[in-house]
Amino acid sequence: VDALSAEEVAGIVKVCYEHNIPVTTRGAGTGLVGGCTPICGGVVICTTKMKQILGYDTDNFVVRVQPGVLLNDLAEDALKQGLLYPPDPGEKFATLGGNVSTNAGGMRAVKYGVTRDYVRALEVVLPSGEILTLGGETVKNSSGLSLKDVVVGSEGTLCVITKATLK
Repeated sequence: VDALSAEEVAGIVKVCYEHNIPVTTRGAGTGLVGGCTPICGGVVICTTKMKQILGYDTDNFVVRVQPGVLLNDLAEDALKQGLLYPPDPGEKFATLGGNVSTNAGGMRAVKYGVTRDYVRALEVVLPSGEILTLGGETVKNSSGLSLKDVVVGSEGTLCVITKATLK
């Protein structure tokens, strides 16, 4: 299923949850470990059509993106804004949703850090279909548990990422 919004993802996930149907989220499929392979059958939710750069907040040096935005597209667009998005796991045409869900690293991680270091907030859809926002746009946002950091690197096992706020 090609999803276009968080609400569509929520509707699909909720129906699947109610009927005990497995859900696999898929981006560009550039990963080499097969994390987006639906080995249990079920429904595959493809987020590649959710590919909008939603906007920059230059006061806080963040950008909001949908999960289907390609790493290469964000890197080029950020440069046009006079900014840099440093994470570069090697595959330039991977989606940012996939980068976040796998906590992608790469050679630049030695100098700049991994994807987790650039995630400020996430909009996610839980298996129940509930849409949550985890984290926030500001640097200091540490009240309570950091569920955002639990989701980064969880490879789609906890929720579906529908928006990311990146520094």
